[in-house]
Amino acid sequence: MSAEKLTIADVERLLSDPSEDARAAVAAKVVRQFTQVELAPRERELAREILGYLVHDVAISVREALARCMDDNAAAPRDIILQLARDIDRVALPVLERSPVLTDEDLVGLVFYGSPAKQCAIAGRPEVAAPVSEAIAHRGDRTAVLRLVQNAGAVINEAAATMLVKRYVDDADVAAPLVQRGELPALLVERLIAMVSEELREYLVAQHEMDDRMAASLEEQTRERTTADAISRMSNDDMRALVVQLSENGRLTATLILRAACAGEIRFVEAAFAILTDVPDERIWRLIHDVGALGFRAVYARAGMPEALYPAFRRVLDTYRAVRSADGSLDLGLYRFHVFEGLRETFEEVEASDLDAMIDRLARLATPGPGQRRRSVA
Repeated sequence: MSAEKLTIADVERLLSDPSEDARAAVAAKVVRQFTQVELAPRERELAREILGYLVHDVAISVREALARCMDDNAAAPRDIILQLARDIDRVALPVLERSPVLTDEDLVGLVFYGSPAKQCAIAGRPEVAAPVSEAIAHRGDRTAVLRLVQNAGAVINEAAATMLVKRYVDDADVAAPLVQRGELPALLVERLIAMVSEELREYLVAQHEMDDRMAASLEEQTRERTTADAISRMSNDDMRALVVQLSENGRLTATLILRAACAGEIRFVEAAFAILTDVPDERIWRLIHDVGALGFRAVYARAGMPEALYPAFRRVLDTYRAVRSADGSLDLGLYRFHVFEGLRETFEEVEASDLDAMIDRLARLATPGPGQRRRSVA
């Protein structure tokens, strides 16, 4: 059913009726004209004049009703929406959260000069473009920043993420959601992961009086699990950049490489061994996949990997070749199941309820070789 057209009686009611409810009702009727009724030029002009009158109404409830009626209206007059967006929080929040009329430039200005509540509303919009995310990263209140990093519709580019890390260097609540975002550069992701896991260790020591060595072990496990999960969302170029940085930072450990292998990320395994052995990629691929057990044995020894983990790598690579389809695809669920069963068979003395727990326990068996000692975390 189409909306009833605005009449002279409505205008008279607006001008004469002192009731806030009456003026709010007229506001709702005027707004409906812009989407549900074909208006003649003079009628549209009249409707805009009424909106211009209502947007300055002294009654907050009238302006609030106007904002709620126009919050997702793509045909709403831009000047009216901007006026509402600059109003007090109670009036402004609906249009800030949803109005498609507001441009990125409008939103950036509102972030810089708006209240924390307004910043938070903008951070929660269904779509937040990179310039707006950058503005929130630079000037946003912490509540707005938390909403932004948890908003799947927000584009957080490298500039915004770098600023967030700078402002919230010790805030894991900000860093942790950033780690899960696929659009961030690999090098920044690794920095965030290190930051979050280090804070976990400090928390365990301070709040739970945990032995520093045990806390450090849990920190490393958390960092490696998060890194392995992040690898699956990376392009080949980002993944290779991550391998280089991990190696330079002493974090390209045997257990991290094993976790990646268990997750089906054999491309990470190949890149890691290429870096650790300084062997060209093409040759590494042949040594790992084509030459059989002796080829990988030579690569593994040259990389300085712990001998205790060699059977685990061997079993995982054999499973990968057995489970992978002829077209190169991999049923990850089936693969992880067979990897877990294979490791349980190979290491009968190790009890673990799942694959991650198995890798955690295998790490305790590993005695670092000379190369691994050089790459251990200080």
